[in-house]
Formats: sequence, structure tokens, C-alpha cells
Amino acid sequence: MTAAAFFDLDKTIIARSSTLAFGKPLFRAGFVNRRTLAKAAIAQMSYVMFGADHDQMEMVRAQMLELTKGWDANELRRLAAESMEEVVAPLVYQEALELIGHHRESGRRVVMISSSPEEIVRPLARFLGGIDEVIATRSKVGPDGTYTGDVEFYAYGDGKVDAIRELAEREDIDLAASFAYSDSATDLPMLRIVGHP
Repeated sequence: MTAAAFFDLDKTIIARSSTLAFGKPLFRAGFVNRRTLAKAAIAQMSYVMFGADHDQMEMVRAQMLELTKGWDANELRRLAAESMEEVVAPLVYQEALELIGHHRESGRRVVMISSSPEEIVRPLARFLGGIDEVIATRSKVGPDGTYTGDVEFYAYGDGKVDAIRELAEREDIDLAASFAYSDSATDLPMLRIVGHP
């Protein structure tokens, strides 16, 4: 058996909401208008100052699904990958990188787990390096390659716990010997299932 270190993303590895951090690149690419960008900036200020509870997370999820409905999934993936240096590099906590490095050196698998969209989380994990696995929210994509406005998997609360347990079973990970990091009370279920929260 091996152990793992599970890292929440927003305000744990990076200093803000990863989804909202991509507002400017999305605006420049024509995905969002100025009004949407302004609303995102206000939401980001509130998130930084007060965090987000369950109801706020549900509201944001519903708004994001509606906003992205009809967007081309491959185009969004390309934009996210191309914007990493601009968007993510200034936001990364050095302490988080050091912890990731420590866990890798100790032989633990490093897992980034986030309620943010997989299209942002996967390229972010590649950009940071040292991440073995990604668990993130997956939106449904229709046969035409655009988002349907529905969610396939929501990596939040008990969804995170279910995904961690599934990964632990599949990869023979000892959760009692594993670590978890988060900034939010919404991740208490995730923190409770590991030996070192």
C-alpha cells in the first residue's frame, strides 16, 4: 500500500478561484462580455474576503453551467493551456509547491482535487508539475463538442470523498496514512477521511 497527499486547488495551491482567474483570457477570446467579467471580479473579491459556503458554491456551479452552455470544449481547453503562465504563475503559493515536493520525495502520490472544471485543473496540474492525479468537475459535452449545460461529475463535498475512495481502492492507497490540505470548511468531508488532515 502507498499513501497520498490530496490538495484542494483554490486558495490552497493558488491564491484565488482558478475559474475566476481565467476571466481576462476568456474575455479576450470572446467567451464572456464585460458585464460577465465585472460580475466575476465582484465574485472573486467576495470569495477572497469571505470564502464560499455550500449555498454559494451551488449558485456558482449553476451559473457556470449556464454560462458555458454551447461553448466549444476543445477551444476552452486550448485557451486554458495557453494562459497558464499569465494566469497561474503569479497566484501559486510557494508553501504549496514545497509541500507537494516534500510529499513526492516521501514517496506519496500527489492528487489535486478541485470543484473547478477539469479543463482548467488538468493543464494547471501539468503546468505546476509533480501532480500524479487530478480529480475535478467534469461537464457534459454533446456530440457536437460543445457543453450541454449539465454536469457529469461534481468534485465537491461528498463527491470529493467518493472520488478519493474510488482512487484509493483502485490504486491501493492507504487513506489512514494519507494527507489532505484545504482552506475551506466545505472540504471537511475530504479532511475527515485521511489520517493527516
